[in-house]
Amino acid sequence: MNDPKLGPPQETGQDPSPPTRRVVAVVELLAQASTTPLTLAEICRELRISRSTGHAILTTLCSTDWAVRDPLSGRYTLGAGLPSPYPVNTPVSRVLREPLRQLCSAVGMAACVSEVRGGFIAVIESTAPSSGRAQVHAGQRLPFVAPFGREFVAWAPAATRRQWLEAAGPVNEAYRARMPRVLMEIQRRGYGIERLSGPLVKVYAALLALEDGNEPDPVATRLAGAVADLTVVDVLPDEMAQIEQCPLATISAPIFDGQGNVVMSVSAQPYRQLTQQQVRRIGDQVVEFGEHVKSLIAQRLLSAGTNPVDPASR
Repeated sequence: MNDPKLGPPQETGQDPSPPTRRVVAVVELLAQASTTPLTLAEICRELRISRSTGHAILTTLCSTDWAVRDPLSGRYTLGAGLPSPYPVNTPVSRVLREPLRQLCSAVGMAACVSEVRGGFIAVIESTAPSSGRAQVHAGQRLPFVAPFGREFVAWAPAATRRQWLEAAGPVNEAYRARMPRVLMEIQRRGYGIERLSGPLVKVYAALLALEDGNEPDPVATRLAGAVADLTVVDVLPDEMAQIEQCPLATISAPIFDGQGNVVMSVSAQPYRQLTQQQVRRIGDQVVEFGEHVKSLIAQRLLSAGTNPVDPASR
């Protein structure tokens, strides 16, 4: 009897290469479980192969960087050495297009991916459900100053966070006291929450109108900092109980490269009120997206010979 996980032979009769089929099955299983790394026992049980066979396959895959074993948990994920279906010069935005569409469908709202480039947070890919439209489009840019881009700096060194905070200029004391707590909460929670307010919408529209393709000018930078004085930034744990009273603009999570650097962010765009349960569900989904595409990002950076840099220096 054929194992359903390994699939039937291509032709009637004996499978021409059962060992090859087992290797393919292991790679496919790791791809399907990209957001949930698997142990050797789980892989062997799922594919109904012996522990010795599974260990031999995974050892070979790890030696070629097609798979990676976490030394602490012993769990396996796909590695950056797995050949990519995209040519080396394919833009990262093209590689992420289909995964982003899948996220959009899963959360039922528009979504986008951004990166820090030349002092700006630049949207490189955006998509929306067929029945809706994206509020944030590919090509739009915001100055990379506080409070924008929190997902890029929450995991950064203290010096980088200070530079980011100070770039916005003078702000009120309540905001200065709040932001370190906000960054700690984003790191703990895994994602940031942008409240939707009148001042935010007006500042965002003004920043887009000022954008001329050049480096951020002092007017745009100070205008971005005005959000700090005019709005309540993000949501702290003791405020989550009131989350349903405030419409939300975005829920964003970091995308890491293979070295643990935040190189991009992914954002769901509700632009409406959500329940606590919905916020947590969407937050978990954008975090899972970041984990899912991490290997794709690592492969593209490796293929392009790109060295990750601190967001503040981009």
